[in-house]
Amino acid sequence: MNVFETSHLTKTYGKNKVVLDDVSLTVREGDIYGLVGRNGAGKTTLIRILLGLASPTSGEVRINGASSADALAYERRKIGSIVDSPALSTHLTALENMKSMGYSLGITNEEKLKDILHKVGLDPNNPAKVKNYSLGMKQRLAIAIALVGDPSILILDEPVNGLDPTGIFEVRELLQRLNKDDGVTILISSHLLSELQKLATCYGVIEGGKLVKEMRQSDLEELCRPYIKVVVDDLKIALNVVVENYHAHDFEILPYNTLALYDLSKDIPQVAKMFSDANVTVLSINSCQGDLESTFISLMGGIKNEQ
Repeated sequence: MNVFETSHLTKTYGKNKVVLDDVSLTVREGDIYGLVGRNGAGKTTLIRILLGLASPTSGEVRINGASSADALAYERRKIGSIVDSPALSTHLTALENMKSMGYSLGITNEEKLKDILHKVGLDPNNPAKVKNYSLGMKQRLAIAIALVGDPSILILDEPVNGLDPTGIFEVRELLQRLNKDDGVTILISSHLLSELQKLATCYGVIEGGKLVKEMRQSDLEELCRPYIKVVVDDLKIALNVVVENYHAHDFEILPYNTLALYDLSKDIPQVAKMFSDANVTVLSINSCQGDLESTFISLMGGIKNEQ
């Protein structure tokens, strides 16, 4: 079942500022969906539209198959979210913050609120005010507050931003438990790509308001697989050699007379000899490991100088 679907979603401000451009996105039930993009790419605007905090200029949003205004409003009650900075009352304790949210939702069962705090690793009996909490504790409290209404979906905008490694680990472990044990579908935006790789089961890459690519974790692993990088003097002849020795999905043509060979059954000396026997001069050859950052930067159109 698809939890979120957007169809040709567009958001513009004024006459010329296009923030989202024809975005068609799908989040399936049980996913941890990583939304990746530069600052200003449109991630937060997309999240705000999904939550009903902003309206699209055109296009359609479906949540659990619902698309009418009344049905969307009903389905959005099943969503917990953190957008921008967590809305915490720092002069209150964690439990008092939970009671405040519970009151707004008509939930008065204190034991339930305490159980949620235990779930996120916070002591409901701690008398300390939230202003004395670490950033990691505040973020876990924000997630606890988002869980008060028993949501089946969580939307989190940069939930580990500013956290130290311990705080990041704690939030990651919590989200993995919520997904695995409670079946919560999670949409999470983050610029910490290496951290997102440890958590997400699928990804959507946004660049310039456009959804550039959607992929599962297995697709990303394929893009990041190791390879032998070969730079040759004559790409045409070299390509004939490669076609004779490799399957089509086992190599890639890169710029500047460069080939990436993903089939590692031949080691570097064997690859060099293969080209040498065909009178192709190898200018350089080395083994490479694809990495997450390079893959996403490539999908987002390369490195840009921001003024």
